[in-house]
Amino acid sequence: MDKRWTIKIGVMVAVFVAIGFSAMAIEPIPQQSGFGGYVQPSAGYLKIKSNMVAKVASFDLSDKRINSIFDEPSSESDVIVSPPFEINYTFAGTRTQLFLGTQLIDLLRFDFSQQLGVRQEIGSLGVLQGGVLFSGIPSKVWKDPYVQGQNRKETTRSSAGARLVWDRIFGTAFQAQYTYRNVDISSEKSGQFLGLSSAASNRLRRDGDLHEAAMLYRFRFGERHGLTPELILGYQDREGDARTNESIGTQVTYTYRGDPISLVLNGSYTYSDYDKRNPIYNKTQEDDSYGVGATVFYKNPWGWSLLGSKPMNFVLTTAYSYNDSNIDFYKEEVVLATAGVLFRW
Repeated sequence: MDKRWTIKIGVMVAVFVAIGFSAMAIEPIPQQSGFGGYVQPSAGYLKIKSNMVAKVASFDLSDKRINSIFDEPSSESDVIVSPPFEINYTFAGTRTQLFLGTQLIDLLRFDFSQQLGVRQEIGSLGVLQGGVLFSGIPSKVWKDPYVQGQNRKETTRSSAGARLVWDRIFGTAFQAQYTYRNVDISSEKSGQFLGLSSAASNRLRRDGDLHEAAMLYRFRFGERHGLTPELILGYQDREGDARTNESIGTQVTYTYRGDPISLVLNGSYTYSDYDKRNPIYNKTQEDDSYGVGATVFYKNPWGWSLLGSKPMNFVLTTAYSYNDSNIDFYKEEVVLATAGVLFRW
C-alpha cells in the first residue's frame, strides 16, 4: 500500500459525518460586504466504547485501566459541549470571503481543528475554498494503548494540514473536496509495555499523513427534498505499517427543508483494510463501520435573535456508529444525542 488512494468515511467517532453536514453546499457569498458567520452552542449525552482515544478537552472517552488487550472496550458516558462557530468577512466586489472557524463536520469527528481560509466565486466554474487547518484543542490518546493491568498514561495528539473544496463545479450540483493532515503523537510508546522488539513496536506507530478526497452530488426533488450520495477517498499513511490503512465507503444523505422544521437523515458504511499484520494479534486488521444519524432544525416562531442575528433555530441531533473489527480490541461504538441553538448573521 505504498501510494494507493482509498475511499473512506472514517473510523470510530469519525463516522459521525453520518449526521450529514458534509453533504451541505458552501453557502452563497453575500451580495454586500461586511462581517457574517454563525455560532451553534450545543450540549448533550455521549456514550462511547474505545480503547484508543483517551480524552478530548475535558471529556474522558476510554478507561485509563484495562484488564486485557484481547477484550472489547468498555463504555464511557459523559455530558459533552460543542461550540462550532465561524466568523467571516465578505468583499462583495470581488466575490471573495475570508473566514475563521470550526467546521461542523470536524467537531462531529471529535476533531477541534480550526480552519483559516478563503472562498472565491469564479463565475460559471463554481466556488473555490481553501483553508489551513490547525489544532484548536488537541486531543489526548494513550502513550501505549496496550498497557494492561495498570493505568495507562496520556499524551497529546495534534494535527495540522489543509483543505480544498470546489463546489458547484461548472454550475452543476457536484462538489469535490480534499483534506490533508499531518498527525503527531507527542510521546509514542505503542507496544513497549508488552516487551515487543523495536521493529515490532514501530509497526504500531500512529504518527503520519492522512489524505482524504470526497466527491458528492446533490439531487433536488422539488423545493423541499434533497438526496446526496457521497464517495470519500482516503489514505492513512502512518509510520507504523500495521496502522496504515485504506478503505472504501459511501454515505447517503436525505434533506428536507421546511418551515418551521428542516431535517437531515444519513446512513453510511465503510470497509477498511490495513497494510500489514499486527504484531500483537498476529493478523491483519479489517474493519466494517456503520453509521446512522438525524438532525432536526426548528425555526423559533417568536423571532428570537442574538445581537442582530437571523431568527435562531433549535437543533436536535442523534447519531449511532459501530466499528466492527476482526480484532476485538479495536471495536468501537458511539451513541450521541445533543440539543442546541443556531444563530446566523
